Amino acid sequence: MILGITGGFGSGKSSVLRFFASRSWFVMDADSVCRSFYENKEPELMDCLRDNFGSGIFDANGFADRRKLGEILFRVPEKMDLITRVIYPMLTEKIHQAINECREKKQNGAFELPLLYEAGFENCFDKVLAVWIPADLRKKRLLGRNFSPDEVDRRDRMQMPPDEKLERADFGVINSGTTDELFAQLTTIAEKLENSNLHI
Repeated sequence: MILGITGGFGSGKSSVLRFFASRSWFVMDADSVCRSFYENKEPELMDCLRDNFGSGIFDANGFADRRKLGEILFRVPEKMDLITRVIYPMLTEKIHQAINECREKKQNGAFELPLLYEAGFENCFDKVLAVWIPADLRKKRLLGRNFSPDEVDRRDRMQMPPDEKLERADFGVINSGTTDELFAQLTTIAEKLENSNLHI
């Protein structure tokens, strides 16, 4: 079973991914993969950043300063398209590579992609699970994690509404309670998926 996991910013997707890891599923976090492109100074990405944002966003060691980049994108969000045109093909290659390895090893895989629908990744997966949380509770949790209201609003504008993600997904979980309550919902779904004929 190859499962895509999505949901709004701050909905609890990472907790869901940890749950599937605890059941010995292969797991991949798309945000971490994308961060690795910056950390590894992927040449195509570095060239894109230098050409479109200038050398001022790089530190003394040649790493892109993602805080400075974020400040620019906050002011001119349409420039994000310049970066995604480079990152998405690289991310797609990593995802397909991992999915193929899961299928070859007959291993269940769970892939967390915040922009799963927005980027057209839904056809990569056998099933999609959406994590949903009431908007006021989600914002309260994010502010408690030191995100500013402007940052929360900016990220929300870049994503499909959480209600729509929940409606489109094959499975949904409501993350408005405790971790135990979330994991109880996930256990029911995981058992169904693990026994599915869609396995590899």
